[in-house]
Amino acid sequence: MSEITTILTILLGWLLGLLTPGFAERIRRPYRRRDLIEAVIDEMLGLQFTMAMVAYMVRARRADVSTDFLDEILRIAEGYHGPDRNEDLIEAIKKIRGLSEEERAALHQAKHKPEVGMALRQYSVPLFATQVADLTICSRDFQRSVLHIRYHLELFNQIVPDLKSLFEKTYNNPNPQDRAALIANQEVGYRDAGKRAEIIMRAIGDLQKKCGPSKKMHPICELSLTSSG
Repeated sequence: MSEITTILTILLGWLLGLLTPGFAERIRRPYRRRDLIEAVIDEMLGLQFTMAMVAYMVRARRADVSTDFLDEILRIAEGYHGPDRNEDLIEAIKKIRGLSEEERAALHQAKHKPEVGMALRQYSVPLFATQVADLTICSRDFQRSVLHIRYHLELFNQIVPDLKSLFEKTYNNPNPQDRAALIANQEVGYRDAGKRAEIIMRAIGDLQKKCGPSKKMHPICELSLTSSG
């Protein structure tokens, strides 16, 4: 009998050793998921602030800055507390917000210089890029949301070198007709970049509302009950 007890004890110990890592992983996973989500969103908020500024600059260039749009930009700028926060910029936007839409349009039109290009840059989310493989511990809806943002950021980044090329061609002594065509295409490119920036900043805003710090976890942030592991 004692021999059987010894065998059962050894077997039980072996089984516990085999199963415990799986149980431990199940316990740790919710914490890892929460930490990952918060880290990704924190980086995305920096991108949102940048895209908001790009969107504003493009609209200002086109004299198409409505009061509703400025309110949207101000909410993002005032809610951002990262290293790129600029109090002077926020105050300047507030002053512009105080103008009527007609006064605002006249101000932007007076400053518009088609021959002067915009210094748009390509942007990245390096932390997110290194964590893509770990997104599998998050729900499919969360994965789709963040990958949707990355997709539009890639499209934005594809526009930037094309705009740079168009701008450089305006200095290659084109004839007046070609120069006008280059500038017109450049303005279309700026408009497209601005629209892409708005898509990104709004998509990040939606993600923050559902999964941001201090928010009650939205279903898209939770691992679905049918997911394996």
